[in-house]
Amino acid sequence: MKDFREFLKEKEVILFDGATGTELLNRGYPQDKPIEYANILNPELVISIHREYIEAGAECIETNTFGANELKLRSWGYENLVEKINKMGIKLAKEASNKNIYVFASIGPIGKPIGKGFEIDEKKAIDIYKRQIISILEEDPDGLILETMSSTKEVEIILRLLDNLSVKIPLIVQFSFFKDMSTVLGEDIHRVIEFLKGIDVDIVGLNCGNGPLQTLEILKIFAQHLKEPFSVQPNAGYPQFIQGRLVYNTGETYFASFVKEYIRYGAKVIGGCCGTTPRHIAFIKKETKRDLLVEIETETIHEKEIEIKKKDTPSRLSRKLGKEFLVSVEISPPKGIELEKVKEGVKLLKMAGIDAVNIPDSPMARVRISSIALAHILKEELDIESILHFTCRDRNLIGIQSELLGASALGIKNILALTGDPPSIGDHPQAKPVFDVNSEGLVLILNKLNNGIDYMGNPIGLATNFTIGVAVNPNTDNPEQEIGKLKRKIENGVNFIETQPIYDKESLERFLERIEFKLPPVLAGILPLRSSRHAEFLHNEVPGISIPKNIRERIKESKDPKREGIEIAIELIESIKNIVNGICLILPFERYDVVAEIIMGFSR
Repeated sequence: MKDFREFLKEKEVILFDGATGTELLNRGYPQDKPIEYANILNPELVISIHREYIEAGAECIETNTFGANELKLRSWGYENLVEKINKMGIKLAKEASNKNIYVFASIGPIGKPIGKGFEIDEKKAIDIYKRQIISILEEDPDGLILETMSSTKEVEIILRLLDNLSVKIPLIVQFSFFKDMSTVLGEDIHRVIEFLKGIDVDIVGLNCGNGPLQTLEILKIFAQHLKEPFSVQPNAGYPQFIQGRLVYNTGETYFASFVKEYIRYGAKVIGGCCGTTPRHIAFIKKETKRDLLVEIETETIHEKEIEIKKKDTPSRLSRKLGKEFLVSVEISPPKGIELEKVKEGVKLLKMAGIDAVNIPDSPMARVRISSIALAHILKEELDIESILHFTCRDRNLIGIQSELLGASALGIKNILALTGDPPSIGDHPQAKPVFDVNSEGLVLILNKLNNGIDYMGNPIGLATNFTIGVAVNPNTDNPEQEIGKLKRKIENGVNFIETQPIYDKESLERFLERIEFKLPPVLAGILPLRSSRHAEFLHNEVPGISIPKNIRERIKESKDPKREGIEIAIELIESIKNIVNGICLILPFERYDVVAEIIMGFSR
């Protein structure tokens, strides 16, 4: 059998196979197992599907290895079978091909965003793909096909890895788009096209995401901007969820009716994706035997204008940072919708002279009213700005950006970027965490929105103007690690820092002296003590809080510990005024009057 690249030059159209996953499910493969595990669980079924596609006319078949990477298999508990599943996938396809059909190893996306501040950074992604690709290469496939890709970053990582491994076999790269011409991770089609212009592969193309008609519309855009040949592998239309299964209803005749136009717009590799069957491929085969017009017709397709408009107006707090000694108070959002107590408390704090209130985001993973809603109500009714605590626990990458844009539209412009407490410690321990990003990644997202683009680089119109804060723990047992994390956050773009509660000037000074890079304005966390038991609880049971022995003894020996706690807080604030740019007082037991007294008790 000749080299695939020679075959590609000679042939007008090359027919690939259709779906493997949906075919396995249609033939009784269990839904509670990963599709790729069929290579081990039921190899005869996999071989039979390959052979039916070959009998239908497929000249190339893809291996059942699309999701056989460590990360995806781990969710099923099969991460130790990466090598076995991938090798078996190649072996089964080769057995079915009988050395007369080209075997392309299918490689799909990891399924999560990649980059600094995400669960999967570049190094982890490289390790995950390297493990899969090396297993595949050991079985000598005729080519590789990267399919259903949604991130140019991910493809770039794979291509770099292949280059480092000196892989020279044929390579196809296919992206998947929604109807709005963006990928599942939000990359605009023109951004993808610009990326594809700069890579050196045998074929670029489209698969999954759409049925045959929408795939044609996207192919037309490819044809205007990129050099052929292209590949197209549409779904059999859009699925319905019937009796617990996805069902695709696009018939073979309709599906194959697009072949002529696919070829007209430069497609040389044609096959199918989700929901397609050997019958779809057989009907495509019939169409390819006809005399087809291959002259490309071009259409005028206007690229989206990428225009970054001017920024939104800044917050009042941002104008004061580094210029005035700021005072914020962290309040407790209620669990229900009764807000009168909060409003009355914030009125008292405003009279005492605060600059903002900090509003936690379901702190300690316990259900509370939406911090965005509460921030908006306080702004509208009391004209007080908030520092919104925003966590990564409950929102995926799309939800994070959507809610941040919503907050900005409501005039909430000060954000404290936090990773968030895991649900396991809260009042709904069965809830599933998200954590698509951590606080470092959240800072990066905020800065991109401030530059008029979303995380994937797509324009959002009017740029946001968030003032971005992060937390740091001066009491940590591992200051070097804490400082390293802080440095990475600052590199992503930070406007201010809030510390965990401190109880002595010296520990804060020692921590700050360790830092060798320039810091933005720092607000020191102050949590007033209410009793000896309160102090001992914080010191012994709350991570990140350390209270010196002399402070604990002082409040223990006091005849009026509540008053002593207020005096300790005022003295501490007076002692650190010259080394920080403000304070964030944390409301103890919803005692607004205590905090108001502290604010009025020190000189600003």
